[in-house]
Amino acid sequence: MASPFANAEPAAAGTNPVAASADPVVARGNGFEIRRSQMDQVLATAKAANPLQPLPPDAEVRVLDQLIEIQLVLQKATDAEKAQGLQEADQTIADILRAQGPAVFQQRLQLTHMTQDQLRMMLSQEDVAQKSLSRQVGVAVTDADVKKLWDAHPGAWDQPEKAHIRELVIPTSWGATSNNLPRAEVEKRHQLIEDLEKKIRAGADFAELARQYNQDPMSKGTGGEITLRRTKMEFGNLAFSMKPGEISDVLANSDGFRIFQLLGFVPPRKADFATLAPKLKTALEGAERRQRAPDYVAQLRKDANIQIVDADLKAKVAADAAETAQLAKAEAPAPQPAPSEKTQ
Repeated sequence: MASPFANAEPAAAGTNPVAASADPVVARGNGFEIRRSQMDQVLATAKAANPLQPLPPDAEVRVLDQLIEIQLVLQKATDAEKAQGLQEADQTIADILRAQGPAVFQQRLQLTHMTQDQLRMMLSQEDVAQKSLSRQVGVAVTDADVKKLWDAHPGAWDQPEKAHIRELVIPTSWGATSNNLPRAEVEKRHQLIEDLEKKIRAGADFAELARQYNQDPMSKGTGGEITLRRTKMEFGNLAFSMKPGEISDVLANSDGFRIFQLLGFVPPRKADFATLAPKLKTALEGAERRQRAPDYVAQLRKDANIQIVDADLKAKVAADAAETAQLAKAEAPAPQPAPSEKTQ
């Protein structure tokens, strides 16, 4: 699930002081406030996506940055962009319900501390922020740009034969750092996946166990199902040597343990420009937005008079800024000595 950005309108006059004290403001700027509940919601969503993975040490700082920046962009969004965002959110929720079913959907809402209305708001604001930011920074990708990209890379989007598998992945490293977990924890997880393999071979529902235990973010929301080409699979040669229905042994690499079942093969397919054009346009817009946005958002932050109210968060933000500055200084090229004048 994408990172949620809950509504951050300032508290109205007459707000219940008891409720406000239980959900304090952690940061504010011109026209908006960020409350602790909003941060907790994002952090809970990240944790629910990978319950066996600890959050990185700078998670709170990164979440606060996201929440602030999303509000700065939303302040300049148009009514039409907001209306479209709500429509997109409604469609996304309908798709999630169709894919997961009501029971799993409600279970995941509980894990992320959200109601369906809050999820709708999160999805809407995320969509609006991306599209509105593109407009605000002047992103303008034309159909001609998309066709030019297509023509410059003939066959690049053709799809080779793929393996359709159901997997169950148990990681043995800390999040994105790839640092190994303590040996005792690794052994515990090894035992867990071996027990799960025995259950699956004894007839347990692989899809249901994958929904409970699989920690691969690419397949977690699909009951472990994923379709990959041979070159994108670490165990691709094994998968393509199996027959549909076969289950692998427990496999291990530096990231963790996994088992998978081959569900079938997807035949190769030629890409169709008309079908792919919207995705290519979105990709081009994203690349241009990422190039243009940093300076623009930095100016928005400067104009917003942002204050970090929570003392602990303020200290973490300051420490993060100091570390970033130190890294930038260390990576900066050494000054070159001025060329000496030639002796006449």
